[in-house]
Amino acid sequence: MTEVSGGGYGRDYFFDRKAFLVFLILILLLMGDIF
Repeated sequence: MTEVSGGGYGRDYFFDRKAFLVFLILILLLMGDIF
């Protein structure tokens, strides 16, 4: 994950993907509740 020297970008990218996955799961749960 840390291809860029320093590791800062890789870490931020990992957390962004993690937050995106959580957001996607929440949307799926909300859609399940609505429909």
